[in-house]
Amino acid sequence: MQVDAVVVAAGSSTRFGENDKLLTLLGGKPVLGWSIEVLSACPSIGRVVVVLRDAADPAFRKAVHCFGGADRVAIVAGGVRRRDSVEAGLRACSTRYVAIQDGARPLVTGDIIERVVAAAEGKPGAIAAIPVTDTIKEVRGTTIDGHPERSRLWAAQTPQVVLRQAWLDAAAASDGDETDDAAMLARLGLECEVAMGSASNIKITLPEDIEIAERLLALRGAGT
Repeated sequence: MQVDAVVVAAGSSTRFGENDKLLTLLGGKPVLGWSIEVLSACPSIGRVVVVLRDAADPAFRKAVHCFGGADRVAIVAGGVRRRDSVEAGLRACSTRYVAIQDGARPLVTGDIIERVVAAAEGKPGAIAAIPVTDTIKEVRGTTIDGHPERSRLWAAQTPQVVLRQAWLDAAAASDGDETDDAAMLARLGLECEVAMGSASNIKITLPEDIEIAERLLALRGAGT
């Protein structure tokens, strides 16, 4: 199955500090460049649409086109909320299914992307995820009020591959935002499949995450 991809890169990076995490160097290239590069090399991925806060920002445009090439990668402006940015990206795509990737997950691999695309075919969608290994508690204030069964808990990652029109229809049903695309489809009663992600497919949120990602890259390079 051939799908277009949307890279969501329009966030404010407020928890990262003064610098923009997506332009921070990781292994010699900006964090954003990693996702664009691996998506552009995947056999199942056609066009790549990168959603930026400011589509004219020269630093971001350089990061985008250096690693994807202007012939296959398009840039569009995002919105205030995640859902606004995803919608802008989806409207720039033309395939029935679209892979949505968080630009702050630089260690995604081609294998993960291909697994999720394959799992989505014929279904409303599929997401990369991994089983939770910690014991999770639901907390109200500072008091535990829920003990969910760990065997049923998975930590969601990206990419998340969705039926493009179903996502747009779900977004039109309510103006509220969602934290991920599987939750958006669930508004219409559509449930996504899960494809195995990876513990190394981390999201860059805090400055120390760059050091963790650097060490993971070193292990990957050593074949570990």
